[in-house]
Amino acid sequence: MFKKIFLASALAFSSSFATLNFFPVGKANQAQVDFVSVYVWNDDFSTLIFPLSIKYNPMDNFELSIQKLGYMAWSEPKDCEDLPTGCPDHNGFTAATLGVRYQFIPTQPFKPLFAAAVDVFLPLSAEAVTDGYDPFGFYGALQYIQIFSRSLIFGSEFGLKWLFEDDYKDGYRYMGQLFEKKEEGLQMTAKGELDYTFAPINTTIWIGVDFNKKFTEDKINGKKDDDSDESQIDFRVGASYLFTPMFRLKVNFAYSKGDLEGDHKTVNSIFSVMF
Repeated sequence: MFKKIFLASALAFSSSFATLNFFPVGKANQAQVDFVSVYVWNDDFSTLIFPLSIKYNPMDNFELSIQKLGYMAWSEPKDCEDLPTGCPDHNGFTAATLGVRYQFIPTQPFKPLFAAAVDVFLPLSAEAVTDGYDPFGFYGALQYIQIFSRSLIFGSEFGLKWLFEDDYKDGYRYMGQLFEKKEEGLQMTAKGELDYTFAPINTTIWIGVDFNKKFTEDKINGKKDDDSDESQIDFRVGASYLFTPMFRLKVNFAYSKGDLEGDHKTVNSIFSVMF
């Protein structure tokens, strides 16, 4: 069971966090492509994913995005080559998440901004990546952004994730019970991030925290799972360097603790092309 939790955790981090971004949306005809590598690990497992994210503003304050489209190189136990069964075949393509974001108030210097975002999770990932469990779902969020100065900005988000019921392809047994269907409970996300930019050296550093909590219990084989009242907290730090107005490199480290996705650490590296 933990293997499946860890796979879900790795996929959850493949675009950094829930929505692609929770800072000002930007002006019309701006676009950005992110080439990402995500390494997730703990004492027992490790996962490496190469997702691609694309966003485009067809008009002022309105953003369309494609997230998490990529390839999982592996997700396997530590020293699995020494096991009798060898390393599991957990590699393949990850499906895209489609996103829409709208900023209600145009960006103004030192003014608070509000935006809304909706993500759609497509159940199209390779079975080797998901073990056959790949639910369709939605994530909706409200965002509050405060520009304190040209150097200091705060972004925050409150959202809800809803996943539909889905089958495990072959089912799996846990504590003597065969699991065939699962419907995850409604999940709440609250997060915030503070960024500071050193303009003379084109460098930004940030700190952030995410809190995720199940509002309702999961259903397994149509019955409520009373042990699914789970939560997760993630702490992250990062830095980025702007080479030119077109190219930027980001590195992000996150430490995650909780029952929802298990304790683990994550390193994201993101090379962005903006045009």
